[in-house]
Amino acid sequence: MRGGVSYEAIDDAGLHLRCDDQSEVLAVDNVVVCAGQQPEVALLNELAAAGIAAKVIGGALLAAELDAERAIREGTELAASL
Repeated sequence: MRGGVSYEAIDDAGLHLRCDDQSEVLAVDNVVVCAGQQPEVALLNELAAAGIAAKVIGGALLAAELDAERAIREGTELAASL
């Protein structure tokens, strides 16, 4: 976790960010954008209709009380299970 970061772009090279006036590109395969406070399960429903098992975590599951610690834990647990 890093403070004072601004995100500039996401492209094939990775996640472009700026921290302390230094530009940086993190080579990443996936980016999860955590924004908003409304559960969004449309993709889950589409995946279920296609027979693809998926799990909703973090604010997408329960946005009533956003809890970063819970969302990070759930994301970590999900990643470890893959």
